[in-house]
Amino acid sequence: MRKTVHLTDYQRAILVGTLLGDGSLIETSSKNNLRLQITHCAAQKSFVFWKYEAFKSLVLTLPKYQKQNDAWRFRTISHPELTEIGKLFYQNRQKIVPKDIASLLSPIGLAVWFMDDGAYHRSGGYLINTQCFTIAECDILRDVLRKKFNIENITRHKDHNGWRLYIQVSSAKKFREIVEPFMLKDMMYKIKSPVETTRKLLTFAVRMKI
Repeated sequence: MRKTVHLTDYQRAILVGTLLGDGSLIETSSKNNLRLQITHCAAQKSFVFWKYEAFKSLVLTLPKYQKQNDAWRFRTISHPELTEIGKLFYQNRQKIVPKDIASLLSPIGLAVWFMDDGAYHRSGGYLINTQCFTIAECDILRDVLRKKFNIENITRHKDHNGWRLYIQVSSAKKFREIVEPFMLKDMMYKIKSPVETTRKLLTFAVRMKI
């Protein structure tokens, strides 16, 4: 299977986004190659199964529910191509931002990263939780968003666990236009304001005469 299955461009794009977010590459007992592990809370079950469908060619079993932490998880087989990508995203077993992240990150990767670690902010902008990265790495990511995706107005904010990026209201529309086409229906709450969500629910109720 390792010899016949290769990562597609689509899988690589998603992989980059989820490694910036919640995904992780882990060692097997043999330590020959890395495998991808995806874990999300039970409320994001559909997101786990969406990722499973994306990586199904590398997965032997369906996602499983973990009662102890109320989460869904799956793992791929270990694969040399995952190991090569792991060399870009890990240093001394610590996740890092690759030097060539600008060439690796695509619109769908940006959407996956946001679905993993993003949130709507009450101001009308968007937050991306980047606390696992250094301040220098956060600045690299901010520059990529500015230069590659033309999302100009991004600030960096101190959080008690590190730093996170804030896409200001003036750039929120541009950001949304890029990621929305790739976002799951169940994850759209991350990009919509509570007012917008309520308005759509009310409209639906009127149409259905609830």
